[in-house]
Amino acid sequence: MNLKLKNIIYVTIIGILVFSTLFLVQNNFESLNLSKILENGGFSGNDEKLPKYIFEDSIEVYLSPNELEKVSNVSKSLNGNTIEDSIWNIVLWEEDNIEYNHEKAELPSPEVTYWVGGRTEVSDSYNNTIQSPAETLELKSGICGDYALLTSAMLLEMDYSPIYILTFESTGNPGHAAAAVDINGDYYIIDQRPPIMDLYNYLDYKKDVENYNIDNITFYKIELVNDSVFYDKDFESVESYSAVSNKYSDIAGFSRYLMTYFENNYEIKSDYNIQYLDSMEYLPKAYEKGITIQYFFEFGGYTPIFEKQYAKWAFDYIKNDENESRYTISEYSSIWIRSSYDGEKLKLIINLAKK
Repeated sequence: MNLKLKNIIYVTIIGILVFSTLFLVQNNFESLNLSKILENGGFSGNDEKLPKYIFEDSIEVYLSPNELEKVSNVSKSLNGNTIEDSIWNIVLWEEDNIEYNHEKAELPSPEVTYWVGGRTEVSDSYNNTIQSPAETLELKSGICGDYALLTSAMLLEMDYSPIYILTFESTGNPGHAAAAVDINGDYYIIDQRPPIMDLYNYLDYKKDVENYNIDNITFYKIELVNDSVFYDKDFESVESYSAVSNKYSDIAGFSRYLMTYFENNYEIKSDYNIQYLDSMEYLPKAYEKGITIQYFFEFGGYTPIFEKQYAKWAFDYIKNDENESRYTISEYSSIWIRSSYDGEKLKLIINLAKK
């Protein structure tokens, strides 16, 4: 029997897809000091709403039914079959359609003064205001608070309630805000770009990757009741926590979803016979050529409930990357994918062969 020596090509790509380089920079320039603005929201005796300057007022005004109607078309287009699908659709859409406004982030924070007689005075020489969701859609840009309000508006318009906005305080750093949802008792953070992480792994990511050590979190639980928006406010100090970055030696569900995406987009079939092609010295009988490709995606906290969304996300990345690589998937008729997660990186081994 004439055995053909298989051709193995290893393509190693470190894809830090959690947030782009620009996002890693943005928090250094976030000049909308949420902690200072929120402090002003505690004055009682003055019923004037200032949604452009007071974050809590923006929740009440910008997430009202009238404002939600203004984002209805986009919300309907992104509404998935499950909340997991919906929030993933939202964060992918925001990544592609809303740009982080670094110029706005560098502006001085506005100042709101409440006088004893009931007069309110706003000092804002740079027009540095909190945007309504509709404004963010129109401008196609914003900073963290604008993203959080837009995400929350779309979720509420999709009839997901309650939803959450979390604001973060970090000593020596500007404030930050992000939308979140509660799925099975765990908070998942939706912060401008994929992937979506649970709260504790998000805190670890901010600390380890962005050097943004979060000290305190304010939780705004927001819900619509009888066409009115209500929120409850809770405060937590982040003194100690344990992020559970589980390790998975084999993620069968993710691999199956990913192979299905390949089967639906290429003339290729899953083939168990090449499962371990990467460790074989020779091609199996009846195959004329083979190739092994490896990808590494670095992010904190792989979450099995999002394995379908992770798979689509990875597939889109690999498909786009194919144009710049030395392999052509359409040249092969068989595929098998193995995947694992070591607590920091998602590893994909993609075996391709042709009979």
